[in-house]
Amino acid sequence: MRVKPDSLLALANYDWPGNVRQLENTIERAVALETGEELHVELPVERARVRAAAAGVGADGMSTAAGSVLPEGMDMEKYVAEIERSLLKSALQQSHGVQARAADVLKISYRSFRHLMKKYDL
Repeated sequence: MRVKPDSLLALANYDWPGNVRQLENTIERAVALETGEELHVELPVERARVRAAAAGVGADGMSTAAGSVLPEGMDMEKYVAEIERSLLKSALQQSHGVQARAADVLKISYRSFRHLMKKYDL
């Protein structure tokens, strides 16, 4: 498997504050997740940004999901439910309403997908 040139450059230029273990974990993760012929590597900083965007967290670290961050803490169940609901809706939209395909997009079983659909009344 080849490493994409932009990924190789990013790997070489990254500071690696976690040292060799962080580099090793990053490469292992990229290999495990890659489905194509060329390896695309997401640096730890990029992964954090992607997770934050998926979770609806803004640049200030505060959640943009309705009501999930409270001054005294976070309602984790509500926060996770909003993320799951959002992912289900996005997968359905991407798959043009085909539930089996939406489950594949999310890499979950069709049975799990149906359970979550029922749970969130979608």
